[in-house]
Amino acid sequence: MHSRRFLSLALWTLCGCLEVAPASAQPPATLTLEQAVGEALARNERLVNQTDSITQADLGLRLARNTFRPKVTPNIFGSFGRTDVSSQTYRIDVSQKLVTGTELRLAAGTVSAQIPGQPGTSEGDLLFYNADTTLTLTQPLLRGFGRTVARRSLTSAELRREDADRQQSMAEQQVAVEVAAAYYRVVSQQAFVDVARQSLERARRLRDASEAKLDAGLVSQLDVLRSQQLVAQAEIQFFDSQAAVEEARDRLAFLMGRTTSERFEVAADIPRPSSDPIDVAQATTVALGNRLDLQSRMASRDDAENQIRFTRNQLLPQVDVNLALTRRETAPSFRTSFGMDGYQFATFFTIAMPVDRTAQQVDYQSAVLDRDRRRREVATLERQIADDVKQAIRERDRLLRGVLSAETSVEIGRREVEVAQLRYQTGLSNNLDVVTAESGLLAAEGRRIQALADSAVARLRLRALLGVFNPRTDIAASTGLAVLASNQAQ
Repeated sequence: MHSRRFLSLALWTLCGCLEVAPASAQPPATLTLEQAVGEALARNERLVNQTDSITQADLGLRLARNTFRPKVTPNIFGSFGRTDVSSQTYRIDVSQKLVTGTELRLAAGTVSAQIPGQPGTSEGDLLFYNADTTLTLTQPLLRGFGRTVARRSLTSAELRREDADRQQSMAEQQVAVEVAAAYYRVVSQQAFVDVARQSLERARRLRDASEAKLDAGLVSQLDVLRSQQLVAQAEIQFFDSQAAVEEARDRLAFLMGRTTSERFEVAADIPRPSSDPIDVAQATTVALGNRLDLQSRMASRDDAENQIRFTRNQLLPQVDVNLALTRRETAPSFRTSFGMDGYQFATFFTIAMPVDRTAQQVDYQSAVLDRDRRRREVATLERQIADDVKQAIRERDRLLRGVLSAETSVEIGRREVEVAQLRYQTGLSNNLDVVTAESGLLAAEGRRIQALADSAVARLRLRALLGVFNPRTDIAASTGLAVLASNQAQ
């Protein structure tokens, strides 16, 4: 008996040393939930990768927009110093494509040529320039006509960019909820450590009292063994709760993107649960109007409609009308090659109709199948959202009832411990009632702490499910409510 008592005292002393040792150093910084979420939004690996996806979407959008910007291509092939060399080329090409399918092209250039002089005469070589300046306007009449067809690549790039923003917002919501769950787990585990410590202290006082009564002959050896067993169980729970705190803290640090083992503490504030005045019908309407993943599916469905129109247009023959203003002359000098006279106006058509249109027909049929599939995906997601909302509302109500029930159980457990201790001290019962009451109180306090944490996380999950969760504002609001509730409780 004395050896067990000595071992328990040694473990308690070692635990106290482990707790007191860090106090001599600089105390770790206290981390609020708002700070933890803010750090995760800036450093979490998933969000960093999503930011890269947005950058890639920006690059794709820039490339698609570049299609409808002027293209200037100079082309010079000339000699240094000498002007009497033939085949010197000075040319510039300018093109502009419009979102209607219209294309403008300007090609202005000249090429030097030389006619050798007659041998044995005084006439030298004759140098001249072949000038060619042409302004062409091309307008498709069937294939390639219209904004839907001409700007198809740009429309797709814009949709990818918008979807990248939605994916970023959804990732932020998911990470914020995960950080809140990990944060409240640290808070609950720390609270459970305090509860386990208090239970261990009460168990030790009970053991000391039982041993004193055994020496006085007031209790049996079985009472002492029960009290020692309670101390052993309380020590195990205390050490397990400490390990759980470290695991929860490591998980929170990982979600925040921390790579160092920097110590930190969390604010021991869990917001009180509140019943949001929203029923299933209202919540479903809000979710269907705000869920970002549903908006992405709808955007994909609408894009499939555009793809059908594009592939249907590609089945049409190529009929283009071309208007050209051209000037082709021979000039005696480089300067006169680019004169303003001698222009002629020309009109011509381009007609092309491939005999084998298998590829275009397959593309069109594939687009129709893809459109139907995306419609089904939208309908399926809408039903899934409605079911998820019902489940989330039921979960919210269940957790609210669980918090109230857990608080009632804690209050009853405390009274049971007081009554059991009083009866034991007055000799009306043995310490078995005290041991049972202590175990029941510890379990009740653990359920209360966990119920509070689950209710706080469930509230954030419900807002994320409805699509109205903003990690940068809702977290600050919930933190402020938690501090206000804590101050009012004090």
